[in-house]
Amino acid sequence: MRTTSSRTEVIGGRSRRGGAVLAAVLAVCVLLLSAQAPARNRASGTVLQSWILSAAAPLLSALSWISRGVTSAADSVSEVFSARKDNVALRTTLASREEELFRLRAELAQRQREETLAASAPSLPSVTVMAPVLLLERRSGFQSVLIGAGSTRGVVAGSPIAVPEGLVGRVVTVGRTVSRAQLLLDGLAAAGARIVRTGELGVVRGDGSGAMRLNNIPRTSTVKAGDAIESAGIDGIYPRGVPIGQVDAVSRGSSLFLEVRVKPSAPFSRLADVLVLAPSPAAIETPGGPRGERP
Repeated sequence: MRTTSSRTEVIGGRSRRGGAVLAAVLAVCVLLLSAQAPARNRASGTVLQSWILSAAAPLLSALSWISRGVTSAADSVSEVFSARKDNVALRTTLASREEELFRLRAELAQRQREETLAASAPSLPSVTVMAPVLLLERRSGFQSVLIGAGSTRGVVAGSPIAVPEGLVGRVVTVGRTVSRAQLLLDGLAAAGARIVRTGELGVVRGDGSGAMRLNNIPRTSTVKAGDAIESAGIDGIYPRGVPIGQVDAVSRGSSLFLEVRVKPSAPFSRLADVLVLAPSPAAIETPGGPRGERP
């Protein structure tokens, strides 16, 4: 019983090895034949080559897809960095253009103001120089401006200053390149004035808070709102015939004179450039400087 079983196992083992050898031999034969046999499509080479290409096609497709993905990702990263660089360059260029546009607009506005002042100069008496307003001072009833012109440009104390719309004030302190002028709105400022329609004379005074009053107009006057007020040339400081403002309101005071409020003609809140006029001889010869000057 045991001997028979051993022989059977040996024979079975030999049969399996023989089958494996036979299968291997057959596989080798098939490979040899496929390597020599032409494929149906002769342009594809032998059958073995066709099999190899068919088996490798999915792998090659996957590698191609991965390669395209990596290339696309690299291109996207490159495009992002390039876009950021271009964005920075565009922002720099835009900032430069905006700065240039701002400068050109400022120059154009300055040129237009200068042309307006130059055009109005013939209507004002004895214009000496045109000067920019450097600083507007307003404190405790004190109203003045610093202008960018001084003794080197012929400005002297007592010189009236004006704009195309009307009188602004007068120079009280002169430096070499900068001067300080008292505005007509100042609490101590005064100017001889005339009502254009009636010819009546009075004195315009500032109230220190942005308004003016016309004093010494009798209660019998026919002055009314809207009447034009101009300089009368009787104070020895301001020339005659320069606009000062318009009557804003008229009321009867408790004295013999009317209370007349005047709306200034000059745009005191937005002064940019002024015309300096030649001073009258009386203003130059007054000892201690022009009247009404603050210490």
